[in-house]
Amino acid sequence: MADGASTVRVRSSSMPAFLSTPVACQLWVGSAVVAALVLPVALDHRVGEGHTAHEPWTALAIVAASVVNVEIGRVLEGGAAFSQRPHKALSTWAFACAIVLSVGWLLPVVACCYAHARWRGLRVPLWKWVGSAAYVVLAGVAAAGVVHTVLGEESLTRGNGLCGMVAVLAGTAAFLAVQTVMFHGSAYLNEASDETWLRRTLRQLTFYLTEVGVLLVGGLTAAVWIAAPWFLVLLLPVFVLAQRAALHEPLRQRAEHDDKTGLLRFEAWDRQARTAAARCSRHGRPWSVLFADLDHFKLFNDTWGHLAGDLALEAAAAVIRDELRDGDLVARFGGEEFCVFLPGTGLADGRALAERVRAAVAATDLPGTQGLTVSVGVATVEPGCDSSSGAGTGAPDLADVVRSADRALYAAKEGGRDTTRAHLAH
Repeated sequence: MADGASTVRVRSSSMPAFLSTPVACQLWVGSAVVAALVLPVALDHRVGEGHTAHEPWTALAIVAASVVNVEIGRVLEGGAAFSQRPHKALSTWAFACAIVLSVGWLLPVVACCYAHARWRGLRVPLWKWVGSAAYVVLAGVAAAGVVHTVLGEESLTRGNGLCGMVAVLAGTAAFLAVQTVMFHGSAYLNEASDETWLRRTLRQLTFYLTEVGVLLVGGLTAAVWIAAPWFLVLLLPVFVLAQRAALHEPLRQRAEHDDKTGLLRFEAWDRQARTAAARCSRHGRPWSVLFADLDHFKLFNDTWGHLAGDLALEAAAAVIRDELRDGDLVARFGGEEFCVFLPGTGLADGRALAERVRAAVAATDLPGTQGLTVSVGVATVEPGCDSSSGAGTGAPDLADVVRSADRALYAAKEGGRDTTRAHLAH
């Protein structure tokens, strides 16, 4: 699954990296790989009977389409290698395979598609790559079963195509459901620090909408192949547009997120926080802004080196993120400062959260250093608060609340650091 458009650090892909993951994650991925190896073979000739007399050539055509799609992506992305990248295009061809071929073909087709994509620059750790391929195979098996159940012995394009369309839609739902469950298992059974990007991606509606779109492209490709294969030439522009759609989200993610910490950039945070603040005001809910600053960070860099400083920033960002709820918005404000928008959070809860963040950062183990502390300030807007700077709406202005949280932060600094301060915004 890329959040970059140029040079991105590549994690180790060695087997020890997999063996260092939690046992539950190892069992999840290992079971998926075994199931992906067994089910297509066990169910072959039972689920999906193929719709062409030349299944090997059809399988080869699907792999060729995947190769073309990956190469188009490389042209659009400038030929870079990636450590993160949505595999949406690969799902397209697995889904097409599930529709037009017997289920046993899923294993070789997906293996070839994934092998080529990895060779051409999708550099996630090998165990994640194998796991992803297994998830796609299992999703394809589910989709093939659903499509076969809906169609029975009929062709996808029989009659006016209504039954075939229903089969494709049902298969799309089955494919997406299995794929979602499998990737959620990886994301939440593995260490949070190793799955930051995947967890964030799985929380976004745009990911699922794009995935549905590219799966439907696979369904359309299957229908055209069965009815009139030469018309696939006319679908080439659609493949390009689908690939651009698959690329749009990771490019947007890169534009909105800080490369070093994976947190939102302040500009994106400000835009989203303003929308969330207006929503809270409309519904009479409190909201808070938390401002955190690592203590004596310049001295930390001078003492332990800037590489240690970068690792400390990443660790602090991960700790802060782990203390938050799914609906909270956290950004790197700049340097060693972080800001958090807390919807539905009053003064007492904001103060409690700030204290949890402070304690968690102080407890973070940074090998080779004496560790870090953080000072935290919180400003809260309670229901009914008014502000003359709210552009006539009566809603407090986010910028004023951020400044109020910043003042609380400075009060924490003046109070001796490694402490928190919270007050109502004014």
